[in-house]
Amino acid sequence: MFRKLILSAVLTAGAVTGLALTPATADAHPPVVVVAPSHEHHARFEVLVLRRGCWEVCDVFRNRDDARRAASRLRHHGLAVEVRRV
Repeated sequence: MFRKLILSAVLTAGAVTGLALTPATADAHPPVVVVAPSHEHHARFEVLVLRRGCWEVCDVFRNRDDARRAASRLRHHGLAVEVRRV
């Protein structure tokens, strides 16, 4: 008899505790969309040339490789060249 009473008390306490831990309402949030940044997609690259002590924009490219090739050609002609992402 005493065993049944303890078992009933434990089951009741477990049921009440289980109901107390469940949330009353659901927390619904809008879906989160994670988009990987594509910096190369809209990026522009300027090729700058040092002339008379000032950096001047020589050309603008959408592709980093094209900008580096142009800078290499200008360096071959003896100019100080820099490629910057805009």
